[in-house]
Amino acid sequence: MLLALFFSILTATYTVESSTSVALTGTAPVGSEATYSRSGTTGQKGQMTAGNSTTLQLTGWDGCVIDSVVLQMRSNKSAGAGSMTMHIGERTVWEIPDTDFANVVWNGSFTTNWVDISSPIRQQVQGGEDVQITIEASKNSLYINSYTFYYQVSEPTACEVRFVSGMTESPAPMSETEAGGGIAVPHGKDTLDWHFVGWSEQEVVDAPTCPTVWKAGDRYYPRTDCTLWAVYVKGENKQVRDYISGDYMIASAFWSTAMQGGVEDEVVRTKAVEIAKVGEQYEWLSGAEEDMVYHMDFAADSTVVIEHVATSKYVGFSGNKLSAKSSVWQYKVLEDSSLCVYYLASNAERMLTFGYGSSATYDDVVAYSTSVDLSKMKSDGLLLFSPSETIFTTWPFGRLDALEMLPVQESQNEKNAYIMQLGNYLLRIENGKKYLYLNY
Repeated sequence: MLLALFFSILTATYTVESSTSVALTGTAPVGSEATYSRSGTTGQKGQMTAGNSTTLQLTGWDGCVIDSVVLQMRSNKSAGAGSMTMHIGERTVWEIPDTDFANVVWNGSFTTNWVDISSPIRQQVQGGEDVQITIEASKNSLYINSYTFYYQVSEPTACEVRFVSGMTESPAPMSETEAGGGIAVPHGKDTLDWHFVGWSEQEVVDAPTCPTVWKAGDRYYPRTDCTLWAVYVKGENKQVRDYISGDYMIASAFWSTAMQGGVEDEVVRTKAVEIAKVGEQYEWLSGAEEDMVYHMDFAADSTVVIEHVATSKYVGFSGNKLSAKSSVWQYKVLEDSSLCVYYLASNAERMLTFGYGSSATYDDVVAYSTSVDLSKMKSDGLLLFSPSETIFTTWPFGRLDALEMLPVQESQNEKNAYIMQLGNYLLRIENGKKYLYLNY
């Protein structure tokens, strides 16, 4: 696709606020995110001592052309050295080799004042590519205060999306009927051992966790021509319906989150997970992490005790809040086979649920205690899943087996010699012997 016309130059500046965060001024691409990290544990928020580094990673810049970048930096009064690398996807677009800050490739002199270190970039960010700037110090000290990006956003055009199924055949490419209209992603196929999860912007090779996926029928909005990769999960991990004592992950289908960790500040934090409804039963499509596992001790009198396995701390209650003390919850199996876990406090029933807290005071979804009328609780309770090992991949049969195979052809030069092409390989069968050649 030809590059579209571009609007005027926009500016986005990320100023270091702490060792783990930056603040944005200016205008960043809609839906983009910035992640900042510093390897050092001492010193100032943007300081890099010898052997330590800082990294800024940007996502969601697909289709943007980065015109130039300005780093606001400084050194110590008479020392400071290091290197810098900027990547767009796998491409290195700006690099400063390890040398003193006084070298002309940096500032030309040591200084304790903030100075601009800049370079033209003039590169377009392709679909699914991240932007990353890493600065590493070799002599004490280098400091980073801010990163400024000058960029252009292309005029919207209809984009084409290609698909890699990981099998011998992939769905045909799909194009938007109009710019920004998006496409409905196609269905995938299950195999005997692998279940199709959805389509990802990243290729997945035997990963323990699932990336962000668009399920069949979901609308995907590309920013540029791009490729989506199929994601499959090994085996099945369906919702538990027989409630016996054991280790489980505790999740909410409504919020697509699972509990993670023990009780802190009267709530339990959660993590976003992939849960899909298959028929009448939910299926877990994410990885199983150690701090998401809870031992639930079910008793015959419809009571249960919950303990966080990794910390050996309980998920209990005190008054109208959660607490880390051992508590005996009551439970009720709802009509959809999910679980309502509750207790009695001040003659009122309260249950363990997910949301933004009793007064919507949390920015993220948490597990907390809320009042409930049990007679109205019919469905959408807690879901339990076994913490079995999960593997995700784009290639259920392996990369080689998923390559296109051309029909067997008889050699025109020699009788009883046959040739079969498998991707980049050529298989020659002659007189019952097989020879595999790599095509360059």
